[in-house]
Amino acid sequence: MVVLAAGGAGAVGHAVIQLARWAGATVISTISGPEKARLATAAGAHHVINYREGDPVAEIRKIAPDGVDIVAEVALGANLALDLAVLRTRGTISTYANDGGKPVELDVMQNMALNTRFQFLVLYTAGPEARAAAAEDVVAAIRAGALPVGEEHGLPLVRFPLDRTADAHRAVESGAVGKVLVDVTS
Repeated sequence: MVVLAAGGAGAVGHAVIQLARWAGATVISTISGPEKARLATAAGAHHVINYREGDPVAEIRKIAPDGVDIVAEVALGANLALDLAVLRTRGTISTYANDGGKPVELDVMQNMALNTRFQFLVLYTAGPEARAAAAEDVVAAIRAGALPVGEEHGLPLVRFPLDRTADAHRAVESGAVGKVLVDVTS
């Protein structure tokens, strides 16, 4: 199993990398620069590919000549061409966001030929059975030590005291790398 974690330096990409590793997958992550490559590697990505340099499709295909099984996508509109170029036949693109909001246009014949499966995900509408199964898996991964956080594990924690909640919000809006936390105990 090969998983492509788009945006592996982000909070969700970080979790994708760690959970895919825990499940035994080979993990490739796309990143946009050296610092994000360091974070995705620290999270556990086997391979990091800078999508802004060279030919990322060729680089991913060198690692996974038959294509990737699953793409966990953060910016479907911006990354769909790359995703489809590296997806194996009967592969899945699971998307939980469309960062940048670029429209998504599907080439029906290309996706029919690949037998592409698109999985759009909003936790709130996934259904109670799916949420319960996911929670069980995440708890098992936590118990196994598979989801560490912090700079050394590829997910810096940016903390703000409760009285600086507005600053925390601004940090998120400005694209702070890592997980922004508001400490209600301070």
